Amino acid sequence: MVTENHYPLLSELTTHQKEKIAELRAKTKDILATYPEYDTDFSLLRWLMGWDYNIDVIVPKMRYAIETLVNLGMNKHQPETIEQINADIKNMSNVAEYFPGGIMGQSRTGDVVYLQAMAKAHPKSLVKAGATSQLYQLCISETEMSFKVIRKEEQKTGRKLGVIIIMDLDGFNTDLLYTPTLKVYMSLLTMLQGIFPDFARKIFIINCPMMMSAVYSVVSPVLSVQTREKVRFLDKEWKIHLIEEIGDENIFTHWGGSKKAEHPCGDIRMGGKVPETLWYNDTHKLEGDRTKVSVSARSKTEIKMIGETGKHFHWLWRVSSGDIDFSIEKDGRVVWPVFRCLTEFHPEIGSFKIEEAGEYKFIFDNSHGKIFGKDVKYKIVME
Repeated sequence: MVTENHYPLLSELTTHQKEKIAELRAKTKDILATYPEYDTDFSLLRWLMGWDYNIDVIVPKMRYAIETLVNLGMNKHQPETIEQINADIKNMSNVAEYFPGGIMGQSRTGDVVYLQAMAKAHPKSLVKAGATSQLYQLCISETEMSFKVIRKEEQKTGRKLGVIIIMDLDGFNTDLLYTPTLKVYMSLLTMLQGIFPDFARKIFIINCPMMMSAVYSVVSPVLSVQTREKVRFLDKEWKIHLIEEIGDENIFTHWGGSKKAEHPCGDIRMGGKVPETLWYNDTHKLEGDRTKVSVSARSKTEIKMIGETGKHFHWLWRVSSGDIDFSIEKDGRVVWPVFRCLTEFHPEIGSFKIEEAGEYKFIFDNSHGKIFGKDVKYKIVME
């Protein structure tokens, strides 16, 4: 059996890989047509490698992924530089800068280098300052924009590339294990792996605390086997190792490199406690009288509304306990992504521009609930 190179040149693709890419492209040509930029051999190969070439499993997952990216407008967004990507993410929300992370640049081989300073987050204030869906949108958009950089580089080099992730745990403390946010983070990891298969080339964990083995045992079950195989815990010489892997000139000075920027951390978001002035305070215009619906376990409820072209739907809702899946459909198509939302500390607030008149279905889905039903109090208006 021929061993396949995981990061091949186009000229090195095997006959088996070429046949599978062609088969997957043929079975998904309609959804690929909604996002032409996504339709590359290496984009499809990532799906094939991520799911062991099982096309029957891949097709529905890939449809959901591209559908989600299109719903978030990624097919229409084309950042020119990495600096623009980092700026775009910060502009997505007034609390985005308090969710640590950002693209540091590219390695010498062209892989995107993403730095996640997770220990700088302050979960207890983050949950009060933004809706769950805001975090999902931010992270999905940031990851897809990373892949826009990768696809451009792949087009130039003719070689499959990926993302090098650096997880910096400097300053780690037990507050980061706050149960409500840990649950959201686990859902986020699951979602990102579903939308971006085979995304990480390498994952380096630096500044590890003594208790990291216990923390990793909590997180690792939601990581795919392929992702777990790429995780490396670096010792105290981690700066030397990162320079060897990425290049001194591609690493900001805070992490031991020589990359110049106004700040030692460059434009990486470094978190911190969210000021109370940014916490939700129940003064939103849609607060007040809301409609209550009960959603039984293993079921869903649909709210139907007629939309007029050019107007917007606006919504605010809370679920009585736990989480629930929320999405919007029109004519059987998902036009607002399926997000599993927790509203204990912040209601779900959002808007949607109506580009096509007709009936829309707002869906509250508790199919993942095995025993308990959930009450949702919502208000949806069109303006």
